[in-house]
Amino acid sequence: MLRVLTLLITSLLLLTPINSYAKQGEKLKLRILEPFLEIHTGPGKNYPVFYIAQYGEMIEVQKRRNDWFKVNLNVNGGRVKTGWVHRKAIGLTMRSNSLPEMITNQKANISEEDIVLAKDDPLLSTLFNPNLYFGFNYGQRASADVVGVHIGKHITDSFNVELQVDEFLGATAQGQTWAGILAFNPFPAWRLSPFTEIGAGSIHSTARGTNSQQNAGSNKFLQSGFGLQLRLNDRYRLRLEYRHLNVLTANDNNGEIETWHIGFSGYF
Repeated sequence: MLRVLTLLITSLLLLTPINSYAKQGEKLKLRILEPFLEIHTGPGKNYPVFYIAQYGEMIEVQKRRNDWFKVNLNVNGGRVKTGWVHRKAIGLTMRSNSLPEMITNQKANISEEDIVLAKDDPLLSTLFNPNLYFGFNYGQRASADVVGVHIGKHITDSFNVELQVDEFLGATAQGQTWAGILAFNPFPAWRLSPFTEIGAGSIHSTARGTNSQQNAGSNKFLQSGFGLQLRLNDRYRLRLEYRHLNVLTANDNNGEIETWHIGFSGYF
């Protein structure tokens, strides 16, 4: 299982986009477009609001901690205030300084069509709408226990691609399955939403016991499935999933495997 985790974590690092919203060595600067913006003393709602910034003021993003951004704000007299702003607040009320220069000119006439919120900016969207996720799952397959990990990426609100890796241990066999799937969620805005999936992969098993050699070997399979996903908050999901594997063997004696899983995923 350790080599599986290593591979998936490496893949995640490769898939995670590099912050391209600012030139190297520069900080991301955003302008407030709402009447006010609350700035907290720390990265959490339990930290008090110590300053309320107003429309037109500019903030400079220093770093991110989960859903919170540490920002600097220049106030009267050249003083700098430093605090924390929630991801939702920044995404809804800020705009990137990489957009047209007219936004930096307070005298310019700016129409609604010209305004692009930070959460909708192509260079910033992954900061406010994370589309990469990683998770763990546990399941049952006939008389075998199954544990696994999965990593995925949303290509639209309703479609995502996912790599699934499971290890199973039963009375007569043990091994691994690897699968690549395409999933479809018709109602992504629902808190509890259904999804379906199709894909393909391979199964590698070794026998346990002297009378179980028929369970050993490597084969390809086609996969289909469905399930329910519960959105716990903006970043975490709980899901219940059924998978059906149609195992393709060399002697055309195909087999079927059914598995139920419960899993947990985090977005970042």
